[in-house]
Order: sequence, then C-alpha cells, then structure tokens
Amino acid sequence: MDNNQHETKYSYTLTYNIERDIWNWYYGANYSNNAEQLRSMADKKMADSIRRIPTLEEADPILRPFLKTKLDASDSELNQFVNIAKAQFAEKFKAGCDAIATMTEHPLTTANFTFFVTSFPRMVAFYDEGIIFLYSKIDDELWGMPMDGFLHELQHFQVDKYWRRNPNSPVSELNDDDYYKLKESLTVILDEELKPIITLPDCSYPEYKELRDALHANWKQYHDFGRLIEFGLTLLKQGL
Repeated sequence: MDNNQHETKYSYTLTYNIERDIWNWYYGANYSNNAEQLRSMADKKMADSIRRIPTLEEADPILRPFLKTKLDASDSELNQFVNIAKAQFAEKFKAGCDAIATMTEHPLTTANFTFFVTSFPRMVAFYDEGIIFLYSKIDDELWGMPMDGFLHELQHFQVDKYWRRNPNSPVSELNDDDYYKLKESLTVILDEELKPIITLPDCSYPEYKELRDALHANWKQYHDFGRLIEFGLTLLKQGL
C-alpha cells in the first residue's frame, strides 16, 4: 500500500436491533444448519419450533418475546457481548481495519460498517452494504470475541472483492465449494501477530485443518497475501 496516501477515515455503528435478530433467527433456523451451534436448551427448542412456521411474519410473535427476555436481562450473554463489543470497537476498530488492509495489500472494500448483534449463530455479511451480523457469544471457540469475528469477516470482504469478483483472478473460476474452503482457510493467518487487536487466534473450521496449516506455514515464511492465495489454489488442485 502507498504509505503516502491520505489516511482512511473508518466509521461504524454497532447496535442490537430485535427486528434484525428475528430475521436472522427465522432464516437461519429454516435455511441453514447453524442452529446446531446453539448451546442452551431453550434456544434449541425455539429454533425447532420456528422451523414449523411457514413465514417470518407468523414466527415474529413467538420470537419477539423470547428475544426480548434476553434483551431485558442485564446479565444475559447478549447484553454482556454488546458491552464487550462496544468497548473493543471503541479501542481497536481502526487498528483492526488498518491491519486487514495492510495484510491483504488492498484498501478496504468500504470505510463504513454497520454491526448488528445477533443471538443466533449465523454471522451474515452483506459485502456491498458493509453490514456484518456479530454472534453474541463469549468463549474461546469459533469467532471468539467481537473483534475476532469482525476481522474474520473483514478478510472475507477483501477476498470477495479483489479475488472472487476479479475476472482476471483464478479465484473467480473456483466452484462454490472450493471457494468456500479457500476463503475460510485463509483466516488462519489471523493469529498471534494481530494481538492485542484480536483476543484469540482464528480457530474456525477444524475440518480444513490440513489446508489451514499449510497456508499458515506459507504466510509465516513470506507474509505475502497474493502469494498465499496462489499457494492455496495450488493446494486445492492437489486435492488438499
């Protein structure tokens, strides 16, 4: 990146919006397998119950009081996550943006982000609008803490624009399964080098461990994101 370019001004809004959470619960429970990651019995029962409901409008009266209970409990994981997220983003948001731009050697696809906290384990991202749903859980597993989840998704923003949507890149020619495997494996480089911006190294998708380990070794040797993607494409062709 050009060190002489004007410093980019990044901005964000971070909020819990019950309408957005209802939307994510309904479509996540009905059209994804993410409900398998729900941890509480009450959450699992709710996901099961709304699968039998044909429309979002009909599910709303069931979901709304259930989610409002989470919102009204000051000590709920939802509210704890919101408080942690607000503190982390106030302190580390710009540093995180700068780190991903530097890492991928491209300006960020957008400078303005909207974060919707959701209590359903589906981190939806709308690349063109700069919208990311942050799943409100606090632990040392997939997505870990708020900033970790943001950086994971932000790397996807970059790969989507500069490689997947680039007709001159071989990444644009990958089938959906191979592209998904590649982009989810590339996040392995969100590691100790990014502390203290991140809380924990990216530990997602253990089923891709062999590919992720090989990519990690390449990154540690060269620190070249374009080269890393080329290496990943070679590994995919080899069946890794």
